[in-house]
Amino acid sequence: MRDLDALLNSLINIDRASLVAILSSEAEAARLLVNSGRQRTASQRAKRREAAEHAARIELILSFFKHGDVAPDMPETDVMLCKSLEDRLRLRAQR
Repeated sequence: MRDLDALLNSLINIDRASLVAILSSEAEAARLLVNSGRQRTASQRAKRREAAEHAARIELILSFFKHGDVAPDMPETDVMLCKSLEDRLRLRAQR
């Protein structure tokens, strides 16, 4: 799993459609990881739980960029990250 904060902060000169495609791909990869992991040991269960949390976070962020809605359970840090990226997208679109 890639560091989502670093990925989103590193995106420069990207349009909304490309961003949604990247986030969709990341969400799919996280879902595959959740569904493919074995759960016999505590370590495997922890990795699956982390992947599920990562997938849920990506889905909330993806929903923001697809629909423009801030989910009620979205952490404030993610809201700020999304709004910052939204501002960059808006500035790029104006150019």
